[in-house]
Amino acid sequence: MNLKIYLILVFGCIVFDSCTKTKEENNTSTLNKELQTKENISSAGEKESGVEFNVEYIKPRRIYKIEKQDLNNDGNKEIIVLSVAKDTAEKYNDYYNFDLLEVFALNSEKKRFIKILSDTVDYSTECKFEDLAKDSNKQIIVETFSGGNDAIASKGMFIYNMTSPEQIELLKYFDSGDPQIEDLNKDSAMAILVSDEFWGVMPQVNVISFVKEIYKLENDKLVVNNSEYGKFYEDKIIDLKEKYYGVKRKVEMGMQMGDMSYPLYREAAEVIVNYYAKEDISGLKKFWDEEKDTLEKNISYEEFTDLSNFVNKVLSSAKNA
Repeated sequence: MNLKIYLILVFGCIVFDSCTKTKEENNTSTLNKELQTKENISSAGEKESGVEFNVEYIKPRRIYKIEKQDLNNDGNKEIIVLSVAKDTAEKYNDYYNFDLLEVFALNSEKKRFIKILSDTVDYSTECKFEDLAKDSNKQIIVETFSGGNDAIASKGMFIYNMTSPEQIELLKYFDSGDPQIEDLNKDSAMAILVSDEFWGVMPQVNVISFVKEIYKLENDKLVVNNSEYGKFYEDKIIDLKEKYYGVKRKVEMGMQMGDMSYPLYREAAEVIVNYYAKEDISGLKKFWDEEKDTLEKNISYEEFTDLSNFVNKVLSSAKNA
């Protein structure tokens, strides 16, 4: 026999009038309040593992989506509820879909659902599920977007992990960096690529984006492990150096670079920041020692000083470490 379990979540409050009224007025008022209360509830029901589950929110909070996933590979699906409540100032912002994540799991007796996570996830657009470590356990991936044209500045991510049948932990929150999940080493284990921007002396239109950090799930922790993905960076550096040397030849031949912005400076900066992200200090030093005279001769003093300061800071930090 199926069990019916109802879980009611209430956000906000209902204010009741306290004025003195006649019996008829009171009855009418009560009826109107009951109708108004029902109209102001956003609810949904689900059935999982023979147990019925119902969730309700008082508007303006409303249910955006309900997902069901077996997060810890125990044969029982958890219920993931995504909801949103936009205030007056935000009600016209359509760049995000939900701002609250709640997860419910069957209790040990498998008779009712209990809440094991409730967390604010502002500006969230999508909820996905990834087996990052390829161990049959799924992580909750919540993508965020705070608005604007710069993806690296405005796109972020929440990553949650179910550590026990009664507990889900936030592994990492990226408020920016446009995180991407990829299998870089083709070994099935997924990596999370987080980008950054190098502005230097350039305006925003010429800003350089690069993958600054690569995270991997190890022992239920997300750790930065750029050195493990050397080939990913090396492939980028080979292409960027070829581009740099091509511009260098044109500059030394006296050709006009009318179709390029910040020629030689920008190309050199791309090579430098990728050596930096790769944590290849010897490679960075070799490139700089070979090219600094050419750069000093062919780019402005401000541009050369900017690159020189960046490189020397990186080399100095590595030496002190």
